[in-house]
Amino acid sequence: MRCWLWCCRSVILAVAGQPVLLYTLNNHSSVYHAVGDACRVLYAPAAAGRLTMSAKEMEPFDVVFTDDHSRVPFLGVAGKFHFLEDRQYPLRDLGRQLALEKEVLPLELRRQGMSVLLPPTVTSQDLQQIVEEGMILMPGNLFVDTGTFESRQQAFANFTFTAMLNEEGGTPPQSLVDCIAHGTVPMFVGKKHLMNYTRFFPYGIVKFSQFAVESAINFMLSAPADAFYVYSNSVKMVQEFFHMRYRAPFPQRLHRHAQAACHALARPQPVLAFVSIYSAKPNFGRRMALRSTWLPLLSLESPKVVYKFFLAGTLLNESSNVDALLRQERDHFDDMVFLVGTNDEYPIGRKGFAALQWVAQHTDAQFWLKLDDDVYLRPRPLFDRFRRMQRAEAYWGAFDFSGRVVRDTNDPHYTSADTWAEDIFPPYARGAALAMSLDLVRQIALEDSKRPFKKILIEDVSYGFYIWQLVFEREVSSVTLLDHDEVHFAMDAKCCTETTHPNNCWLPLDKVTWIVHHASPEILRCMHQADVDAGYYRMTGAKNTPSVGVDDLIRQMLPYDSSVRSALNSSSCPRSGVDGISIASSWEGALPDLCGCVVTPPAHPGKPLQKGGLQELSMGPRLHAV
Repeated sequence: MRCWLWCCRSVILAVAGQPVLLYTLNNHSSVYHAVGDACRVLYAPAAAGRLTMSAKEMEPFDVVFTDDHSRVPFLGVAGKFHFLEDRQYPLRDLGRQLALEKEVLPLELRRQGMSVLLPPTVTSQDLQQIVEEGMILMPGNLFVDTGTFESRQQAFANFTFTAMLNEEGGTPPQSLVDCIAHGTVPMFVGKKHLMNYTRFFPYGIVKFSQFAVESAINFMLSAPADAFYVYSNSVKMVQEFFHMRYRAPFPQRLHRHAQAACHALARPQPVLAFVSIYSAKPNFGRRMALRSTWLPLLSLESPKVVYKFFLAGTLLNESSNVDALLRQERDHFDDMVFLVGTNDEYPIGRKGFAALQWVAQHTDAQFWLKLDDDVYLRPRPLFDRFRRMQRAEAYWGAFDFSGRVVRDTNDPHYTSADTWAEDIFPPYARGAALAMSLDLVRQIALEDSKRPFKKILIEDVSYGFYIWQLVFEREVSSVTLLDHDEVHFAMDAKCCTETTHPNNCWLPLDKVTWIVHHASPEILRCMHQADVDAGYYRMTGAKNTPSVGVDDLIRQMLPYDSSVRSALNSSSCPRSGVDGISIASSWEGALPDLCGCVVTPPAHPGKPLQKGGLQELSMGPRLHAV
């Protein structure tokens, strides 16, 4: 283990006035001499993949950071254990260039580009046989891992695939990070390797149950051309993950994670998540539907989850009946923020940045969750996920790694080359639902106050662009792209399979769906009632009586949003909150079926359906301006 300045003594940090004492394996016993109410944090990297300290030795610590994934899942939190690993990414930006150069090589050269990385000592008969076979068939392609970056670089730099036989431990092994950094596809043998570093990691590796040089060469020569395309693109996405996670020096990362983990333990306990729901002024029906379905369920979460609707600023003159009605709505429900200086323009990038700045200033939550106002949400599994997630440098959502830049100056999504020169945007979480740890929210706001960021008007793209500038242009942070949960998104309220809708079924409703986008007020109420009827939510008492004046307020809204009528007609839930409702604590297996609430259009492969603003493409549904 490398030794930093604080290797032999504890480091004192601070979180909102509470000192944070940081210890390592070299000085952990000195924790018994600490006094006061400090948060005691231990950094305990696992030797040979396993943490060897006893439970008694770790008992005095409030937080333990380790890379022992038998104690805590990769990127996760389990009790006092938080996953954090010290890995290096020395190639930095050069890695992208290497990946691109290998991707454009002629296919026949890529097929011939396999190397083998061996351990320093050959101890088994199987490995000895591989060495002997390799010396005959590809003598210039065998390399020994001596534990240095330089020895591994020989195996990766000029090769497109590398058989990782070096038997290095760690999660992830440093040699794996180095391999991916060179744009090289790793080849694994056996089942002992972790596969969930990122959502795309399984698509960027080759797995053998047993390895022989001749069979590996045959694979390289016979694999379909499409496989090489999938491997190279997946490696590039995994490369971005590792590069962004390991960009900043490890001591800086450790300090930030320690502060965030101790903040989560503070008393009184900070809010788990602040939820910002973006809403256009006239969307009275959507806001009323959310208030009478899943929003009241947020009060059941622990730690607390709070929310606000975020709207453009209101006009102060008397000529706007909508704005006067909005102020009445705000006074009644006290759950709206008007962002002065913004309007309901499209795209809403300016409004999104104003909301982020407001959140940075007005909440001490652990996470920021941004939602659209046409989302049906099952709060419990989502916030269970947040409770098990790293508390710092976290960017969560369903990510797009291939967002194409629009150069047509007449298009509302236009982005100039001066703002972003490449044809593909940096990775970003799609806008239906995305989250960041609060340290990133505050750092974006702080950095912009020092020197304004370059801005993109496309709201969801803009957050990924701010993150990109933090990490790669200003080099003030690392960021982890938490991309494993795309399966829990339904990006459109429809039910289908690839069999029923070939190339027209991208992230539909499913038995594991937490988040449904493009849900009308009627669909929102139907889905909530479906969850109640299935027993997922349980009514434990009488429904509360709607607040005085709500019906009158809704009738005033009707001329501006006819969908608000469903709030008058709805009997499934009260219109101003839920009394006596609970979440089924023993629920297991598939979540209730919501397909009865939606109408799925028939399959139309190759013929995009232009209706209601929805474009069906082979990559999934997209909204266009109408």
